[in-house]
Amino acid sequence: MREVLRNRQFRKLFLANLFSGCGQGMTMIGISWYLVESTGSAGLLGTTMLISSILTLLVAPYSGTLIDRFSRKAILQLEQLGGFVVLACLAAWGFWGDYQPWMMVLIFLASLLLFQLHEPTQAAFVQETFAPKQYHAINSLLEIENQTALVLAGALAGLLLESYGLHIVLLLNALTYLVAFWLMTGIEYVSAIRQQTKKSHPVSWVEQFRQSWVYIKERRGFLTFGTAALMPFIAVMLANLLNPVFVSQTLREDVKIYSLGEVTYSAGAVAAGMLILWIQRKWGAYGTMLAHYAWMAFAFILTVALPSGWMFILLSAIMGWCNVSTRLIRQTMYMEMLPNRLIGRVMSFFKSVGTLMRLLLLALFTTMTDSIGPAAGYLVLAGLLLAAMLGVAVSMPFLMRQAVAAEE
Repeated sequence: MREVLRNRQFRKLFLANLFSGCGQGMTMIGISWYLVESTGSAGLLGTTMLISSILTLLVAPYSGTLIDRFSRKAILQLEQLGGFVVLACLAAWGFWGDYQPWMMVLIFLASLLLFQLHEPTQAAFVQETFAPKQYHAINSLLEIENQTALVLAGALAGLLLESYGLHIVLLLNALTYLVAFWLMTGIEYVSAIRQQTKKSHPVSWVEQFRQSWVYIKERRGFLTFGTAALMPFIAVMLANLLNPVFVSQTLREDVKIYSLGEVTYSAGAVAAGMLILWIQRKWGAYGTMLAHYAWMAFAFILTVALPSGWMFILLSAIMGWCNVSTRLIRQTMYMEMLPNRLIGRVMSFFKSVGTLMRLLLLALFTTMTDSIGPAAGYLVLAGLLLAAMLGVAVSMPFLMRQAVAAEE
């Protein structure tokens, strides 16, 4: 990790993500709490998450081909500039008028769509810019940065929302996007993908996406693994719907417990980013993946079995640890296995699969949460994680053998 941290290019990328991630985290916490508290139910938040999933599903094929067709640095900077413009306008409104629910929905949708574009673009950018031997360290450090940003976001959100209001949070988020844009400007970058595109015959976006499907289909176990490996992240996204309702209505706690849960989730995730390489060397990637699926399922069960504010905070740390550990292993496997010309499309394909799964589950959870409470949702997530663990157990050995064969 020290070698990577000495790299000036990486330090700029690290700081750009730290600033924008902290601002975005504060905004998402503030909006989720506002929508639940202002309406008294999970209905509006659930519907908003449902709409965002539909939009993500529709744009994913195009975003994947976009990532594999144009400069990854330019895409990241456009994302940052777009975030600044949208949030600065809405923050300005808050100084002179009251926010309406549709404005909160707009911010939520814009932030989530930017996030969906960011992850595969950044993975392609890292794969294109740095050496393969640095992938493990870079992914771990970026995850530590991401979760550190969320720790700061959780710590600041409760204070700023109660003392100053949502418009100040939105203004700070807008400024963090602007700082991130400035830092990315200083990164030296030559787009290899654009050079390849100039030398090759033009291919339609539909054909490019079809090529990613052919690549996935021809590799035994890839579709099963890619789908099952999404489940920890999907579980966290669905828990974002359940958590504010669980804290507000089941535990009868205030926003400080909710934001502390976000802090400990991120603290667990930071610890995972720092220690996952050591754990993986001890247990291997396969054993580490399976163990973390089981632990995450157990944490959801304990959330229901032992309902209290401090238990919620503690178990949030375990969920953060498990989600990040599995994601880092999955991300590094993709970067080692996938050719750079296809990585954006393949990752966007699996994002589409994950979005479709999330869409169906959000429709179920939004109805179920208001009718029978959030506890049942946590138990459903535990069951889905155990089912996904079986999928990983069956498919991952095939992919690991293919990766070894490709290296040889």
